[in-house]
This record gives sequence, structure tokens and C-alpha cells, in this order.
Amino acid sequence: MSEPILPPTRANSCALIITYNADSEFFERLKRISAQFSSVVIVDNGSTQGFQRQLQQYCQKTTPTTLTIIQNASNKGIATALNQGFKFALAQQSTWVISFDQDTLVYPELLPELSAIYDQNTLKPVIIGCNYFHEAFNRPAIIPQAQQKYVARKTLITSGTLILAKLPTLIGFFREDYFIDSVDHEFSLRARQHGYALWVSTKMLMRHTIGRSTTFHRPALFQIPEHSALRKYYITRNCLVTVFNYYRQEPLWCGKQLVRLTVEFLTVMFYEAAKTQKIAAMGLGTIHACTGKMGELKNNAWIGENHDR
Repeated sequence: MSEPILPPTRANSCALIITYNADSEFFERLKRISAQFSSVVIVDNGSTQGFQRQLQQYCQKTTPTTLTIIQNASNKGIATALNQGFKFALAQQSTWVISFDQDTLVYPELLPELSAIYDQNTLKPVIIGCNYFHEAFNRPAIIPQAQQKYVARKTLITSGTLILAKLPTLIGFFREDYFIDSVDHEFSLRARQHGYALWVSTKMLMRHTIGRSTTFHRPALFQIPEHSALRKYYITRNCLVTVFNYYRQEPLWCGKQLVRLTVEFLTVMFYEAAKTQKIAAMGLGTIHACTGKMGELKNNAWIGENHDR
């Protein structure tokens, strides 16, 4: 990219939130996001009619932030929702897009801190993530060393990551065949493959959780967030597909992912409920990764659980 890029500001950055039957406190979290961004787009992935009505009512009375709702009739997956949001942001000529999960609570200094990282970094990064307080583990996700204000990362999570709006047009959009899980990791590795560095703040700028907070009674090795059987399927399949595609470029990262997946399997066996469904789901995910079967898993009633957040 040869042309100069404007630093992220309230006026040129679009906040993208993906919702799916969010809880009753979502609108309070939304207010915090709206306070920092002049444009907010919500992509709702087929929530109940009750939640859709609440969204519409909130949108009608909200000022001065421009709040737009993209309503999907069914759950299209996180990758499709991200692509919809980025295309919307590009259409309204936003320079930056920052995505959030529906359960993320942002701190007031989030945007100023990310903008400062952009200004201070001579490389002028096009992807900047946030350190966050991990509610499941009751600690920061990143524990900085010395006085570091930002550090390099190989991958970043979706929530709280600021991305140059046009970057997907340069390296490709998010992989919709992943549906959910590892969508952010794959995009991060693809960006690195194209020569872009990823940076993350060391200061905590939000509260966030991954999976269910049921890990405190376990040994340190098995501190893995708990997910439904259906999510275990996507986690397994997409992790393996990502490893297959990037092991030459990122051997250390891919090796760590395989170890983590093994620990996750052992965690299911020894600590989690619904073992039969989860082990079967992970087995099916492994088979589909090896055979190239991607997209949404249809006819999944045998798993007995829906998507969780």
C-alpha cells in the first residue's frame, strides 16, 4: 500500500458487532462501543424475533452514532457476518473496522490507545489487537514485560481487533467455509503470509471471555474454555485445516495448536460433561478436515446442543 493511511479516529472507524441471541446486558455494552465510534454496524445472525425487535427499537432512538442493522434470516456463521460488515464499512468509506463479540465490554480508552499504537509504530500496522481481561481465567490475556506498550503476535482474536477496511480486498475476505471458529486465526496467518505484521496492545482495553467459565477446579494443563459439542466439531475441523494450510509457513504455531487440540480432547475425557457427544463431534471434525468437507454442519441434532458463544 503506497498511499498514506489515516490513523484510526472516531470519524473514520466503523465498529462491527456480530450478535446471536445476546443477553439482556448487551445494550449497555453497546452504549460503551457507540460512545467511541460514530458508525456502528450490527450483523445479527438469525436471533429470535424478540431480540430483533429490541435491536430495532434501540436503533430508532440512538443518536448521534449512526447505527445500522444487517439482519440475517438464519445463522450464517461468523465469517459471513464479518464479510458483510466489512463490505458495509467499505461502502460508507470507512478507513478502519474494529469487530467485537456481543459479550465484549470495552473500556473508554480503547480507541485512543489503538490510535496511539498506530502513531508510535514506524511500520504503520494495518492490524492492531487489544489486550483484555479474560473473565474465564480471571487474568489479563497478555502479561507484558517491562514497559512494552505493544507486542507482535502471530494471530489475534476477532473481538477488539482493528483492521484496515480495505485489507480483505487485498488478501481475501474471511473464509466463509469455516463458518465459525479459527476464522480469525486463519485470516491473521494469511495477513502474515502477505507480509503484514500483527500488533496487540499490552494495556487491557476490554473485558472478554472465551467459552464457559468452568475451569477453575482443573489442573493448570487443562485450563481450556469449555464449549458445546457442536463447537468442538468446528474447533477441531478448522484447527486441523488451518494447520494443514500453514504448517510450512508457521511450524511452531501449528505445532502448538496440535498440542492444544490434544489437551482439549483429554480435557473432554477427564473433566467435561457430555463426553460422548463431544468426542464424537471432535472425531467427525477430524474426518471432515482430512476429507475437505467444510461449511456449516447440517443435520447436527445428534450432537444435542446448539452453537454457543
